[in-house]
Amino acid sequence: MERDNKNDTEEGKKKLIDMGIEEEEIDFYEMSFRSEGEPIVADRVKVAKIGTIFFIIAELMYFGGLISTFFVMRSQYEVWPPPGQPSYPVLQTFFNSLFLFASGILIYIFDKKRNFTFLLLTILSGAVFLLLQGREWVQLVRFGLTMTSSSYGSIFYLIVGSHAVHAFGGLIWLIIAFLISRKKSSLSTPSIESASLFWKFVVLIWPVIYVSLFLS
Repeated sequence: MERDNKNDTEEGKKKLIDMGIEEEEIDFYEMSFRSEGEPIVADRVKVAKIGTIFFIIAELMYFGGLISTFFVMRSQYEVWPPPGQPSYPVLQTFFNSLFLFASGILIYIFDKKRNFTFLLLTILSGAVFLLLQGREWVQLVRFGLTMTSSSYGSIFYLIVGSHAVHAFGGLIWLIIAFLISRKKSSLSTPSIESASLFWKFVVLIWPVIYVSLFLS
């Protein structure tokens, strides 16, 4: 009887491996159950996603506070932008944004097709967006818009800079997830699922920032 149960277990394990599930993950699930069959450890991918969602909620409140501050500050000025300050670069930023939006489409395709090429293209597009934004900020500084020039400049760099920090962190997260996934030869790991989810947040929060700062 014990031999039959062992054979059934091995056959079931082999079928799971044939379905593309790693042997390490199967062993993990087996160890996560008590003898009576109650789970003691949740799915690692789900745990990573839930943790990332809570983090994103906190960041949404952070950006919500920044944007609210922007509108309160703007209401105190009769003329916008204030005299002597350059206008925010609407068209140039829109062009830069196309690369970020492209990365959002690419990460979505990656989630569907599970092809490393789309993940690499996502990272590349995001990096181009950051580089173009950096070049844009250098030009603004030359035109006299700095963190200390006025509240008009400080709130701009605070909001846009915060997004840039998140984008940079998201790219590092994606690169690390990519390396881990290549090492494990798996396209579905906790790191890659959480990094993908966070990058979608980076992409989707940007239109809100763009419309609030550049078009309102």
